[in-house]
Amino acid sequence: MIAGRLSVAAGWSRANGFTLLELLVVVALISLLVLVVPPAFFNDSTKQFNKAVDSALLTLRRARLEAVMERRSRNVIFPRERPQVDMQQSWFHEGIEVDISGGDEERHPQVVQVSFFPDGSSSGGALEFKGKLLKRRILIQPESGRIDIEREQ
Repeated sequence: MIAGRLSVAAGWSRANGFTLLELLVVVALISLLVLVVPPAFFNDSTKQFNKAVDSALLTLRRARLEAVMERRSRNVIFPRERPQVDMQQSWFHEGIEVDISGGDEERHPQVVQVSFFPDGSSSGGALEFKGKLLKRRILIQPESGRIDIEREQ
């Protein structure tokens, strides 16, 4: 018998620590978990974020259409906090912050507002929607009132 090793019959014990094979198996399992779990988690939150921004896009487009069809100005308001009363042309989503740049607006106003006019024009600007990890922009042309979503790079 070699010093430091016992036979299997004698109740084999090995030195403290793990073998290289055991360590490789654990590293492989952790790698698989890292590849599988986060995409599933982020996929759901990304879908929810994109749905929320798409609903804001529809609200803006509806307001522009109503301004032209009814021949009167329409405003869409993006409050920082949930409104106490139901505001007809407003958009709020918990966990998503909205900022505006361009036009006459300041960078971090208390309430973000976009106006659409009967001739189809608007106050314009770029609305930036920010979630925890995600960000998207909606661009509004002042002269034409055209509303586009900036595609992800």
